Parts: sequence; structure tokens; C-alpha cells
Amino acid sequence: MSEIKTVEVNGITLAYKEFGTGDKYLLSTQNFFLSGCHEELLGKAPYDYHVFVVYMRGYGKSTHIFDPTPRDYSKVWGEDLIAFAEKMGIKSFYYTGVSHGNFAGWYIAFNRPELIRAFVSCDGIVQFRKQDGNSIKPQIPDPDTFVGNREALEKMSWMENWPTNNPERLKKRAENHAEHTEILMERKREEFEVFNSNFMACDVNSEEELYDKMKKIPFPVLIWIGGLDPLATAEKALEVAQVIPGASLLTYQHLGHGGADECPEIAARDCDRFFKDTEGRIL
Repeated sequence: MSEIKTVEVNGITLAYKEFGTGDKYLLSTQNFFLSGCHEELLGKAPYDYHVFVVYMRGYGKSTHIFDPTPRDYSKVWGEDLIAFAEKMGIKSFYYTGVSHGNFAGWYIAFNRPELIRAFVSCDGIVQFRKQDGNSIKPQIPDPDTFVGNREALEKMSWMENWPTNNPERLKKRAENHAEHTEILMERKREEFEVFNSNFMACDVNSEEELYDKMKKIPFPVLIWIGGLDPLATAEKALEVAQVIPGASLLTYQHLGHGGADECPEIAARDCDRFFKDTEGRIL
């Protein structure tokens, strides 16, 4: 990947990498990006997007968060990305992410939809989570047991176990696992305390209210998932796609959660096809 740059927005530092040129912008924000991820590929030939991958506040070379109090991180990351776009003079952009990397996209969809031209949500959907004292728990009980502990981190780093004999997929799995382990090995204690496993940006009290918000999304949305994903199930993804006006659903039966990182060439191709197809689309 290209070099990491930084910019000051919202009173903090955000780290990012840039691929491509021009005004056909594509943005994504996650806590890590694997080498050769589909966002990176979209910033290179044969695609023609100007891509910015932004490291979320709390991780890497972006400003860290030292207060572990649970908060609406999708709002934090969404507002950070909005400020990033404004800082870069980007008036509208395509968005795509993997798993937690979709949080900011959904936040912007509900709060600043005019900024997004089209959205491909890979390996994740927006789901209602009731917020109460029992639903907010530390992501990792004792971060000190993980910091610099290679044996422990290898067990929690990127891993896909879905059946395959395809040598290219098996090779990519090994590469992703090794790279993510090294990313985790470099993390500080406070990075393990950022609670990012729940979607908390809807400001709703029921699934019905959430679906009412989704019905108002004015731009094209593609839900891209693996049929074996236990987190964003095919059944739930279909339910979400049926609510969003003009939404599309693309399911790969042989992939699970993290399929876009296991097969980034497929994800990049599908994003490009969808984004091109959205030009002039009537929802």
C-alpha cells in the first residue's frame, strides 16, 4: 500500500492512504486495511477511482482514545469521515467497507445522505441493537493479556474457516492471517479497548424505526455478503435489501464473514460494476 499520511480534522489526527487521482472519489474508514484490499484495488488500473482509506480514530496513527467508556463510535467515525471529506474538498463520494468498516457509511446514509453517490456494504448490514446496561460489554475483558502476546493474537487475528480447496483462497487466507497478526502486535493497550462490535448510530428504539430510516435512503445500495456469514446472515441481508429503495443483494454461497478480504478482486469488480450501473438510475 502507499505511504500513510495524516490530516487534522475535528480536533484530532486522522491517518489515511491515497490511491488514484481525479474527482471520482471513493472513501472508506476501518480500523485496519489489509494489503491488496478491494478499496486499494479500486484506486488502481483497470479502475479509475480516487480512493482514500482512512484509519478510524482510536487506531494506528490516528488519534487514540484513552477513555474506554462505550460510546456511539459509528457516529464518531461517521462525523470524522464527513470532516475528512470536507477537508479534502470532496463534495460527494462512493463508499464501501468491510464489516465494521460499514458503520460510517450507514451513519452518513442516515444523517448526510447527500454526500454518498452509492454504497456497497461488504460483509455487513445495519442491524438493530437494543442498548441497555447488559448489551454494552467490554470487547476484550483484559487487554493486558493481549498486548504483544503473539500466541493470543494469532488466535484472534483474521481467519476464515469455510471449506475450500482453492489454492488462491488458501494462500490469501494465510497472508491475511499473518498480516493481521502483525497489525495486532503493533497495537497499544488502548486500541484493544475501543468497543466497535455493536452498531449504535441509529437513534431508534426498535427495528421498525430503523427500517423507517432505511426506507428514506436516497442513493443506490448494494449488500455484498457471503452466504456462510454468521454475523450478517443471508436471511437478514435479504430483509434489509427489501427495505432500502432500489437496493441490490449479491450473495456468494461459498464465502463467509470477511469474504471481501479473502477475494478482494471479486469485491472490487463488483463494486465497480455496481457504481457504474448506478449512473442515472431511477430508484
